[in-house]
Amino acid sequence: MPVPLSLLLLALALWYWQRRPKLAKGLVLGVMSGWLFLSSSFGSFWLVWPLEQQYPVSRDIPPHSCVVMVLGSGHDDALTGDARHKLSATALARLTEGVAQMKRAASRDCLLAVSGWSGGLNSTSHAQQMHDAAIALGADADRILVLPSPRDTIEEALMLRRAFGADADDKGADAIGGRQLLLVTSATHMPRAMKIFQMAQLAPVAAPTDFLARRDHWWRLSTANLDASAKAIHEYVGMTWLNIRIMLGF
Repeated sequence: MPVPLSLLLLALALWYWQRRPKLAKGLVLGVMSGWLFLSSSFGSFWLVWPLEQQYPVSRDIPPHSCVVMVLGSGHDDALTGDARHKLSATALARLTEGVAQMKRAASRDCLLAVSGWSGGLNSTSHAQQMHDAAIALGADADRILVLPSPRDTIEEALMLRRAFGADADDKGADAIGGRQLLLVTSATHMPRAMKIFQMAQLAPVAAPTDFLARRDHWWRLSTANLDASAKAIHEYVGMTWLNIRIMLGF
């Protein structure tokens, strides 16, 4: 979260302005340089592009028996309109891709799995909002699996296994009833999500969406670039923390 971090550094600079003026000025210069880099098209592209290019867009037709798992990304019950209007832009992009993948499946034996808790601010779970929005987008209600309790990607992977009653020794398609798993999430999030689902002894096929990397003039600054940079940094930090947890064995 570069903006809160920058505000913290500016507060430290103000605190040290009289005590250590060189340090304070260095902090201010660092914050300004960071803002310029992260909000520029060059900076955001440099951070986002390596993440989004690790897995190509899924163009294969899903097999007869599959599960299309759409990872959640927030909603707001307070907004007016239908369920799809209450989803975040990221969640709607992911769900649209998930419904499209399910419709492309060769048979009706392909399920759409949606997940996510209420976030502590909403009266309904994110999974339920995704369920309702998926129906509005043309998905069959009897082919949607709702997982309303997961709070993060790790819990989403584990809850998907439990939904099919998988044993500890079940791996890959065996863990989800012999079906192929298509994993739908934002392209920036896909590398970490794939690793988490593989750690859960699943064998997902990546179906990335919500691409953020955009080529533009290097000097152009925007809040969209800053948001894309923040999401990329979140993924780099998240992957680092995941690797630390793996090394420590928890």
